[in-house]
Amino acid sequence: MVFPIVLIVAASLFACTSKSATPDSKIAQSTLFTDDFSQSGSGWTRLSDDSGSIAYADGYYLISVKKTSTLLIANPGKSFPGDVSIEVDARKIDGSDDNYIGVLCHYQNPDNYYMFIVTSDGYSGIAMRKDGQDILISAGMKFLKMDGIKKGNATNHIRADCIGETLTLYSNGKQVNLAYNNSLTGGDTGLAVRSSKLEGGAAIRFDNFTVHRPSQP
Repeated sequence: MVFPIVLIVAASLFACTSKSATPDSKIAQSTLFTDDFSQSGSGWTRLSDDSGSIAYADGYYLISVKKTSTLLIANPGKSFPGDVSIEVDARKIDGSDDNYIGVLCHYQNPDNYYMFIVTSDGYSGIAMRKDGQDILISAGMKFLKMDGIKKGNATNHIRADCIGETLTLYSNGKQVNLAYNNSLTGGDTGLAVRSSKLEGGAAIRFDNFTVHRPSQP
């Protein structure tokens, strides 16, 4: 990682040491929403300006950031009350490996949401934006380098579970981060890409986006 984390750390929001993650094998799911981005009218954000572009492109969804230290967010315009489990395939096609590839849950508005982050240089983190303030709430309150994240231009299958106060991030079937917070619930989902502070742009293609309703058997 080259650029410094611009998130405000709040130690009082993290209680990882006293709890354990929801076991992956014990989650039963029902599908709430799925999109393979083959239809350009499925409702996702579109953008084209000096900061970058967000668009459907040849059967996938592309978020391309042009400027340094810039975060672009896209949403499908849905509302999902309660717990959700979100999955998507993400692949870097251009730009620095020093980036954020984000999956959002409990998105209320641009100032309130959770973001699950992997980077193309192998790091992970979980953040909350609350009332316009960014707070890193994941394990150790820092980004962690994890073996489960594929680097460079490889495709990562990302899964974000928002189940009660437990927020769990998986990459390619392996848990890569964990946080606990119950400040937000319900709302939209989304995708995000942030560029490096030093090296400029980043372009990430997304495919096979699915939202599940997790439930305990």
